[in-house]
Amino acid sequence: MKRIKQFCTSLLLLSLSNAAYAVAKEQASVGSSVPANFQAIDNIGVANLTPHAGHVYSAAQPSIEQFKALAHEGIKHVINLRGQSEQDWDEKALVNSLNMNYVALPITGVKDINVENARLLTQFLAQKKGEAVLVHCASSNRVGALMAIAAYESGQDVEASIGEGKNWGLKSLEPVVRNVISKSTLKNERS
Repeated sequence: MKRIKQFCTSLLLLSLSNAAYAVAKEQASVGSSVPANFQAIDNIGVANLTPHAGHVYSAAQPSIEQFKALAHEGIKHVINLRGQSEQDWDEKALVNSLNMNYVALPITGVKDINVENARLLTQFLAQKKGEAVLVHCASSNRVGALMAIAAYESGQDVEASIGEGKNWGLKSLEPVVRNVISKSTLKNERS
């Protein structure tokens, strides 16, 4: 009986391995980039790192050394939600020197947590579809705030949108997000 279980387990693992290979092969054949290795990226140690669909990662602020490792592991694009005054080094120059593309979407205060910036972030992510992207702020709270608003804009209800935001790092900005959502023109359209 024990050998049958071992055999079945081995067979299951083999079929899962083949399925993963088939998915990767299909992605490569339709021209999408090979996904960045999450385990290797996770081992870099960037705080609050979370993988999302479409080879997108959200995180807190990476260090200079972590950016170098992220580039080595296949991250192609960086979207920075921090303001320029929050850093004492030039992130754009570093990211570009590592052959990664850089986008700045400064979210420097509560006023910047809005529908327009949520739409901009989702547009930036859509443009990079299929390539590995890191979107970050200081802690990932701002990332989560914009993604919660984007989820609401895409048709999710309030609680599902807040849950989506939390998956991206939303914490202390939740009341701000709820306020933005409550004032959204979509709320009136749904009623």
